[in-house]
Amino acid sequence: MLHTLGGLRLEGSGFSREKPLLLLAYLALEGPRPRRFLAELFWPEAADPMNSLAVALAKLRKLGVAYNDESRAWVDLDCDALALQDALRAGRWEEGVRLYRGPFAEGLKESLGAELEEWLLEVRERLAGEVRRAHLVLAEQAAAKARFAEAAGWAERAYRVAGAPPLEPEDLPRLHRFLLLAAHPLAEQLEREARELGIRLSRTLLTPRSPTGPGLVGRERELRRLMAVGEGEWFWLKGGVGLGKTALLRELEARTGWVYLPARSGLPYATLEPLLESVQGGEEVLLRRLAALGESLLLDGWEEMDPESRRLLVRLRGLRPRGRAIVAGQGEPPFAVDGLLELEPLREEALQAFPGAFEATGGLPALVAAWLRGEPLEGALEARLLALSEEARQVYMALALLESPDLLLAREAVGLDAAQMAEAVDELLSAGLVDLQGRVYGREAALRYVAEHPALEARLSLRLARQLKPQQALPLYRRARALLEEADRPRVVQAYLAWAAELIRRGFPKRAAEVLAEAPNHPEVALLQARAYERAGLYKEALQTMRLLPDAPEHQALRATLFHRLGRAEEARQAAEQALAGGMEARAEAQNTLGLIFLAKGQFTEAAAAFRRAAALWLGLGDENRRLDALNNAAIARARMGEEVAQVFQELLEAAQDNPSLRAQALINLGKELERQQRFEAALQSYREAEQLALEIGNLKKAALAQNNAGALWHIQNRPAEARAYYLKAIEAAREAGEAYVLALALSNLAELMGDLEVWQEAIAVSENAGYFDLAAQQRAQLQAFMERSG
Repeated sequence: MLHTLGGLRLEGSGFSREKPLLLLAYLALEGPRPRRFLAELFWPEAADPMNSLAVALAKLRKLGVAYNDESRAWVDLDCDALALQDALRAGRWEEGVRLYRGPFAEGLKESLGAELEEWLLEVRERLAGEVRRAHLVLAEQAAAKARFAEAAGWAERAYRVAGAPPLEPEDLPRLHRFLLLAAHPLAEQLEREARELGIRLSRTLLTPRSPTGPGLVGRERELRRLMAVGEGEWFWLKGGVGLGKTALLRELEARTGWVYLPARSGLPYATLEPLLESVQGGEEVLLRRLAALGESLLLDGWEEMDPESRRLLVRLRGLRPRGRAIVAGQGEPPFAVDGLLELEPLREEALQAFPGAFEATGGLPALVAAWLRGEPLEGALEARLLALSEEARQVYMALALLESPDLLLAREAVGLDAAQMAEAVDELLSAGLVDLQGRVYGREAALRYVAEHPALEARLSLRLARQLKPQQALPLYRRARALLEEADRPRVVQAYLAWAAELIRRGFPKRAAEVLAEAPNHPEVALLQARAYERAGLYKEALQTMRLLPDAPEHQALRATLFHRLGRAEEARQAAEQALAGGMEARAEAQNTLGLIFLAKGQFTEAAAAFRRAAALWLGLGDENRRLDALNNAAIARARMGEEVAQVFQELLEAAQDNPSLRAQALINLGKELERQQRFEAALQSYREAEQLALEIGNLKKAALAQNNAGALWHIQNRPAEARAYYLKAIEAAREAGEAYVLALALSNLAELMGDLEVWQEAIAVSENAGYFDLAAQQRAQLQAFMERSG
């Protein structure tokens, strides 16, 4: 790497001759050049310039960085100045300013010819000027997000860029406004310098130019285009922050009645939740429900949406549903669209009714709106916040902390009476910070402002959390952690439980367990965390979580499940029998575990009866998923009792029509029973259907199980190539899913197929580390038998 910024240095070489290093820099930036040209440029006063060049090139060739032929010279090395240029020209502003370590070729002592010195100074000023512009862009971006202290910091660094030429007069007002926003002391110095140049930098506010409010200015053409989007079409509205995407979608909502959905984060499917009656049932169910609605959608803020809603919308796009969708985002569309409208700054003709607006704002909608309201362009949001009364400012912050606006809740959190609240809301409405429902404009900026005032953030969050339902309260309790009192503990526990339970219902048990890890110590928390681990297939972690819980029937029911999953059959039986003394849920879970134990012993009649009892109890509890799971197990027992396999499982597959995860498991079980009857072709087909369905819904655990079973089926038919391919797929899916049991199975199967004892030992280690000691014992026995057969 050739370092040129802040001095010349060839990394790792110890070479310090200035003129050859400058020659490297020149060739790196300018490309190959004729040797005679270089000789006359670098050694114009030498008696033999070509010889001087030849000596320099010979030294550089030894270092492996320069090359030449009879007519030209060139280099092949990395150079920090080139990396800086590439970063800035690609718009990677922060990377570029980090790369700038000082003026180009700073500190040269050797005299240069006039032409070479002119080139060096031009490059030095050009690079420093580009870095200054990058600092100003970053200041602009920070100010647009109401991070005014950060904007002032970038502005100060732009002012002090080493090696940059004097500021251009047109840059002074731009730099000044960033400094003024944060009351930076450099603002006064800049004003003095501007006065010396005959430029006046004003600190006064503008007078209103549109007292009744400008409305949506200059976007009629875009509105007409969006209103013409046809039935069944998907349209992408592209634009950066401040270009008016939200304003356009809101105007469309008002004119058409189409459904407007702003981006929301937090729980899975949070963005789409207002549209759907329920978010339960899994992705396939939600997809069908969403497609059936046929609504025309205005989807705002693609990048800020929860990832689960984004994935569902991408899949919905592929179904070509009725209605239309206009999606607003900052980047390129992640799916095929029927049209794309990229917002640009407003044109001059669009602002003809407002003389001076285009010249002052460049047509940027966020600045146009501020200009039309007579607000400083430097940061309308911050100016309005500072102009508010303390009561209005706190109401605004309280509303910003709420996912959904609630004026009454905000009033109670701030502690205002009705008259004070009315005055505060009038202030906020007049400032354009909220709408009539209390919805906050500039919520992200407001949240950043609150975060910079931790005492205010904690106080308001705690007051709001104490009034909200548990699930809604958790994000606020987290913000208020420093102020929590012992009296808050029961509600905090309930908030964590409600949030985690909702995550489990939405199909994210591992995330639920992670959330509960930060909750206060409480038996209910430990039990739900253990259940979350169990649903995620982390049985060892689940059992460890329950170690301090008493032997209540509800706890024993879960322990029985975990013992069975870990292959500890006798402990599972004892725990299940103790759980039968509990309530309906404990008995249902215990009956299912007992059925699995009977099934493993070959007591099929008893197993089928236990599974039917479990299904009946789950029906009474209204848990359809677990009822179908029990019926799935019952189907296995019935098949083992001699009932027609295809008929038994067909009934189950029809019952699980809307539950793709259970359908996948049913297909795996069907394949296993067909395999027992040596109907290998039908079994393989069932495994393949299960694999395809599991991959479609993203259930890697089920996919891995189906792939391992298919591999084993090829294995016993002496088809090693096909078996190996399926085992490898199963290993990859199980590893990605964190499914240790299937991973261990597939590894040991692959080891047996390949005769690889080292892989077999690794499979045993996986089983032991995950707590599957019975499986590890089986694998050891299989390994021993294999070794004996092999001689």
